[in-house]
Amino acid sequence: MKNIYWILLVIVSICCFSCEKNKISKGSDIILKEWLGQTIKFPNIQPTFIETPDSLKYDIHGNKKYKILLYVDSTGCIGCKLQLNIWKVYLEELNSEADFLFYFHPKTENSILYLLKYELFNYPVFIDIKNELNKLNNLPSNPKYQCFLLDKDNKILAMGNPVYNFKIWKLYNQIITGKISDKPLVTTITLIQTEIGLNNLHVGKTSETVFVIKNTGTNPLIIQRVESSCGCTVPTWERQPLAVGENTEIKVKITPEEKGYFNKTVTVHCNTEEGRILLKVSGMVE
Repeated sequence: MKNIYWILLVIVSICCFSCEKNKISKGSDIILKEWLGQTIKFPNIQPTFIETPDSLKYDIHGNKKYKILLYVDSTGCIGCKLQLNIWKVYLEELNSEADFLFYFHPKTENSILYLLKYELFNYPVFIDIKNELNKLNNLPSNPKYQCFLLDKDNKILAMGNPVYNFKIWKLYNQIITGKISDKPLVTTITLIQTEIGLNNLHVGKTSETVFVIKNTGTNPLIIQRVESSCGCTVPTWERQPLAVGENTEIKVKITPEEKGYFNKTVTVHCNTEEGRILLKVSGMVE
């Protein structure tokens, strides 16, 4: 089993932190070499539990073989970085197999409590106002590397935030369950259109178009993020997991900056077999 773990760690470095051409960036390689095998130290902080109508009593100090540690700091939009709707799906899948340790360093305690209540997040969290976890361990500054899969002795087996890359979640699942050939939570989708041509585009004038996606698989569709090829193309989407058989929309606002042919790409990162969907918007700008 030990050899399998280290083989999977190689997969982390190759698959989860690679560029589009599957080559590890120098910075990512350095971070992995520095952290894999290190032991995380935990501060003495009591967990906070938000009661909801469907709350379950989790054992935050359980004796499971694995732990998933997520740290989120106070910089930027903490709610955007947390993606609690996605973590609720992950919890449902692996809570019986691993302990989830959520350490949040918000600007104020009330701000994170409000967010937890709003999201109906009924799993205990550690509100780390003094940023003690980070001070003890000097964690990486990049949020993509602020999530760790730990063994029972708190040693790091793998790292990477699965909210940003679904392949990382598949890897975590494989290590924890030992089912290396499984593809957990992968689903299929259909689209009416993947390319939309627009008329009456004008420089500086905003137009909007909509792509409709249907979840045709057997698991919830999780859209981690949506990226556009330039700032003149702005996508918006529903951030809740999409149930089987349901539809969702990717709305795209286009504000051309110059005349001529307009051809932009929107990339939807999600838990399909391919891991992403490419959408295109084109037209002639007058």
